[in-house]
Amino acid sequence: MELRILGSHNMERRDTRFQTHLIDGILALDAGGLTRSLTFEEQENIQAIILTHPHFDHIRDLLPFGLTMRDSGVTVDVYGIKDTLDFVAEKLMEGSLYPPFLEFLSPETPIYSMQEIEPLKDFQVLDYTVKAVPVPHAMPAVGFMISSDDVSGFYTGDAGGESQMPGSMQPPMLS
Repeated sequence: MELRILGSHNMERRDTRFQTHLIDGILALDAGGLTRSLTFEEQENIQAIILTHPHFDHIRDLLPFGLTMRDSGVTVDVYGIKDTLDFVAEKLMEGSLYPPFLEFLSPETPIYSMQEIEPLKDFQVLDYTVKAVPVPHAMPAVGFMISSDDVSGFYTGDAGGESQMPGSMQPPMLS
């Protein structure tokens, strides 16, 4: 599992980007800084996005990324808890800022397909097993335990979730 940090800040300036991490070039963790650090070719390799919560620094680049993907004919799955997906659908994807990517280019082949997940239940994203774990934050938010083969990691977003992880879910930590 190769982790690439595209951004890890809640403010941007020349040398910083909003929250986005990329696993193996195909799975994005949050989408705040998804487009600014990647070439168009690298963006087109992304097959799925999982969102921790709907703060702007975690979702902003869903719109420009949608434009990148519109000519690919590919639908990208976006995973999140109900509160996050509802916010994104109602406030970001409804069509007033950019095309309504949940039905554009057509209802049969939208740019994005929203996949609601339940906290503390395993789900599959591509070749990864993922579990959403509630973490403390100003709004409903989750971190993600992500496993592939014999490698696991926990992504908190910006919510400080390590202290909330049940002991059985704590991955080995780097020192």
